[in-house]
Amino acid sequence: MLFKDTNLMTPLIFILSTGADPTQMLLRFAAAKEYSERLFPISLGQGQGQKAKNLIERSCQQGDWVMLQNCHLAEEWMGELEVIVLSF
Repeated sequence: MLFKDTNLMTPLIFILSTGADPTQMLLRFAAAKEYSERLFPISLGQGQGQKAKNLIERSCQQGDWVMLQNCHLAEEWMGELEVIVLSF
């Protein structure tokens, strides 16, 4: 299982094919780990980059989980996301 190979400083990044949606599986996994209240999905696009950045920073400090969805809608923000991830 992938989760066992991670730690607090290792993000899980999934690159999905068209039509794939792991949301329900992740929600069930979060519930099983008693993290439902600490999982924050955010759909990117339409200026959500700053909100996502703030959520990632807060989650790093508090140990929460963030699920970034629709990254293809925020192509211009992916460089900033790379900087954020590299700063871990």
